[in-house]
Amino acid sequence: MPESSHTARRKWLVRVGVAGLYLAVATLLFLVARDLEWEDARSSLLALSPSRLAVATICSLSTYTLYAGFEWLAARKVGITLPRKTVGAIGFASYACNLTLGATVGALALRIRLYTARDVAPAKAASAVAFNLLTNWSGYLFVLGAALVLLPGSLPEAWPVSPVAARAAGIAALCAWLLYFGFCWRSAGRRWRIRGVELRLPDARTAGIQLALAAPIWLLSATSVAVLMMDADYRLVLVALLASAVAGLVVRIPAGLGVTEAVMLASLGSTLGQGHVLAALLAFRCVHYLLPLLLGLIVTVILEWRGRREASAN
Repeated sequence: MPESSHTARRKWLVRVGVAGLYLAVATLLFLVARDLEWEDARSSLLALSPSRLAVATICSLSTYTLYAGFEWLAARKVGITLPRKTVGAIGFASYACNLTLGATVGALALRIRLYTARDVAPAKAASAVAFNLLTNWSGYLFVLGAALVLLPGSLPEAWPVSPVAARAAGIAALCAWLLYFGFCWRSAGRRWRIRGVELRLPDARTAGIQLALAAPIWLLSATSVAVLMMDADYRLVLVALLASAVAGLVVRIPAGLGVTEAVMLASLGSTLGQGHVLAALLAFRCVHYLLPLLLGLIVTVILEWRGRREASAN
């Protein structure tokens, strides 16, 4: 078979597989939505106190401060020499759009636009994105592993997973993070180039900073959800939220819309009540996604205005 025909067939199979996956997710969401207790969700949403909303908002907005820290660290490592205030603002705006509108818009397109307007090469902006991915997922592996190993009773009852299997998965996640840290310790500075984007392995100190920035993001996000769920066990919320992040990674829907809800409802709905869980998730979407998106768009407009003013001045 000619190579071009083989490539076309492979692309077609991938598209069919992706379409089937989205169809399965849509069916699951329909089945979940059909059986939801919408009146209970409305009552639970109205019962949320302003103090709980305030705490959840603070926790969620704090994660975006840490995302700005991602950007500062990435900029330093890939050689972006803009002022820290500007880099932090670009990081905040990009992550606010990324988490809500999707990686193509926020993680890449917006960053490249904002950086190139300040004479930063697109390749450096793309390298910063790659470095941020390393930071985020290294923290994820550590938190997931620590939760499964150190927090007994952290598995939702609805999960058909034994404690032994969960602990083994946790140990595997921690080993994966230790392997990454070991590579940083022994092979710092090693470079890879993927589709024109250069990724340089950081040193061990930087890997430690990555963990210090990324791990609290997952913990604070889970805290925000747990506060809104009121009586929820934090351990269960944390593990369910971590699982929903992987599901959202597989099913590329912006902000994991519907996917996060399906995973959380399947994990916690039977013990806490579906209406109660749904209400908390709706409130979480407002404070963790929509409010930061609004602020991020405002910051983007300011950055665009300043960029044009600086360009005209030069």
